[in-house]
This record gives sequence, C-alpha cells and structure tokens, in this order.
Amino acid sequence: MRGDEVSGSTFWHGALLNRRAIDWFAYWTGGRGRFVMTAMEETGTLQALSFLASARRVDLSRILVLRTGSNYTMPPSGMSAAESLTAMSLTQSPGYLPALEAAYSIGRKVVDELIENWAVYADTNPIVPS
Repeated sequence: MRGDEVSGSTFWHGALLNRRAIDWFAYWTGGRGRFVMTAMEETGTLQALSFLASARRVDLSRILVLRTGSNYTMPPSGMSAAESLTAMSLTQSPGYLPALEAAYSIGRKVVDELIENWAVYADTNPIVPS
C-alpha cells in the first residue's frame, strides 16, 4: 500500500475522527494525497530534535525516521470505537508485533551498514534511493 501519513500529537480511533483526518488531509493536499496512516510520536521527537539543532547539538540532515504501522484508526467491522479501544492493549493490537518485526528487520540493516562502514558515514550521509 502506498499513501500518505497524517502526523499529530493526538491519538484517535473511530469513524468520526478518521473522517476528520481524511477531510483535513484532502483539504491540505488539494485532494492529491491519499491518507493511509497516522503518526504521533515522530512529531514530538522531531520537534525536540529541531530545538537541539537550533542549539547546534543535532544535525537534522542525519536523522532517519523509520515508521511502521502498529495500530489502526478504525475498529474491526461490527465493533464500535469504544469497544475496540476497550479490547485493545499495546500487545493486543493486531499490528503491534508485525510492526516491531518490520522495524527490527529494516532498522537492523541500517544500523549494521552504518557500523560496518562508519569510516564512510562518519562525515557523510548515506545516499538513499528515492
């Protein structure tokens, strides 16, 4: 699946808030974007790193965000948002373990490459194909 992400500092779940996100996304992209997932944590992390960059403690060009899908904004068919949230815990979310596995399998390759070739990457960013 290919699409776009809506980031924010508020978690939501359910059809009404999902519709709001879809409409908001369509408005800001002129209808060109395709909303497929959300992210909350990255916005706070990147904001903090931006402040550190302003203090010259972090180089923003050397930040890599690895995002995996771990929980859903919509409940399973036939279940209300409240029922879904009540039934869901961090480890019961159907996407949680696959997201951890995906993050590890990709993240490990990146970390291994950086460590193995640190002489190359110490002062140069890796080239990432687009």
